[in-house]
Amino acid sequence: MVVLMVLLLFGSKEIPRLAKTFGKGMKEFRRATEDIKREIESSTPDLKEDLNEIKKNLTREADEIKKNLTRDADEIKRNVSRDAEKIKKNITKEAEEAGKNIARDAEEARKNISDE
Repeated sequence: MVVLMVLLLFGSKEIPRLAKTFGKGMKEFRRATEDIKREIESSTPDLKEDLNEIKKNLTREADEIKKNLTRDADEIKRNVSRDAEKIKKNITKEAEEAGKNIARDAEEARKNISDE
């Protein structure tokens, strides 16, 4: 059907010239496709190298961040422990003083009761 349409549109004398032109066009298309393929294949190792370098840098940065966070967390833990110990000592001291005050007040109350 396509051959018949070409024959009717262009005539039998034009078909060889059209076929030759079509062949040249296909050859150029294949050549361009091969060039693109070669370019992609030649740039692929560079891309892989770049990606590996980026990955290495990101890993190094992530490790550095992790190290800093761990150091900071350890420092916070030490500070909280130190502050908790100070609070515990203060509460113990205040409780002892309160106990002494209660004992003193109780003793005074006993003296007042016995004096009456």
